[in-house]
Amino acid sequence: MSTDRTINVRFFNMWGADIQNVMLKFSASKSGVESDTYKIDSLKNGESVGPFLRHYQTGIGSENFDYWYVEFFSEGSPSGKFWCKNNFSCVLDSDVDNGREAHFWIGGTKKEAYTGFPETGGGWEDGYNGTPSEDPGSNYTCYVSLDGPA
Repeated sequence: MSTDRTINVRFFNMWGADIQNVMLKFSASKSGVESDTYKIDSLKNGESVGPFLRHYQTGIGSENFDYWYVEFFSEGSPSGKFWCKNNFSCVLDSDVDNGREAHFWIGGTKKEAYTGFPETGGGWEDGYNGTPSEDPGSNYTCYVSLDGPA
C-alpha cells in the first residue's frame, strides 16, 4: 500500500540573469493529472522563492517516479524561453527528510535544472551539499538539460 507524503520545495534562480513567467509543476504520475502547479511572476538571479508544497507517494502501489517541470523566460544571457522535458523524474523516497526543504534550481552555465534532497539524519542525498550553484559539478541529486531558447 502506498503512503501519501508531502515535502516543501524551495526554487532557486542560479541562471545568471533575472527570469520571468516561471511555472513549476510537480507530479507523482506520468499523466500529470494530479500535480502541484505554481507560477512566479519574476525572480532575480541568485534569489529563491517558496516553499511550495509538493505531494508524492512511497511504498508498494506508488508509481516510483516523481516528475519535476520548470518553464521560464530569461531576458539575460542566455535569453528566450526555456523548459525541461515533461518526464524529468527524480525519485523522492522514504529516506527523504520531510521536515526540511528540498531544492529545485536552474543553472545557466550548462542550461540545466537540478534537484537536491535532504536526507534523514541531517545530510543531503548523493553528495549534494545543500547549496545550489550556477554550475554545480556533481553537487546535486538529479539533473536534466533544458530545452530552448524559443
